[in-house]
Amino acid sequence: MLQAKADWYWFYDLESHSLRLNMTEFTFVTACKSSKLLPHAKQTQSFNVADNQKYCEYYAIVEEQLAASEAACVQIALNAVAQTKFVRPEQPKSWYFVPQPKAAKRSLFDQVVVLQTEHASAEFLVLEENQDCANLMLLSKELQLDERKTMQQFECVKVLQDRIAPLSKPNLSRGKFQA
Repeated sequence: MLQAKADWYWFYDLESHSLRLNMTEFTFVTACKSSKLLPHAKQTQSFNVADNQKYCEYYAIVEEQLAASEAACVQIALNAVAQTKFVRPEQPKSWYFVPQPKAAKRSLFDQVVVLQTEHASAEFLVLEENQDCANLMLLSKELQLDERKTMQQFECVKVLQDRIAPLSKPNLSRGKFQA
């Protein structure tokens, strides 16, 4: 696992209109959309202890539940931290997704889940949740929501809990998510 260092910091690049993480040797470009960023995202901030804790938690979840490569785990975990720290919360958009049967209950430990539209299904990482809703980040390359709208990898959506299905373990394949 790529270990965070004390000199890592978040910054907003005005030329590319992107949120980035300076990681000493290189710069990580997040997938956060500029139009959805909170105002404080455009201020330089250190990658603090809380960021590192969340990064380690997301990394462990992805490594365990997806059997992804190290590079993919780092990419997913850093995007998850950026999404939870810098992106404006949104209202649920459950209407795009098919309700799941009651039998599709998942364990509290299952943080990689599936959402299904009328067109396709895709894997998501649970970023935050409560009894009613969950904020999820798309792990698949893209997901067609309807005839005109498509989600791209690492975009987030908030949905009602009844839209979330557990990830079926037989579908896992080592290295499926490559950076």
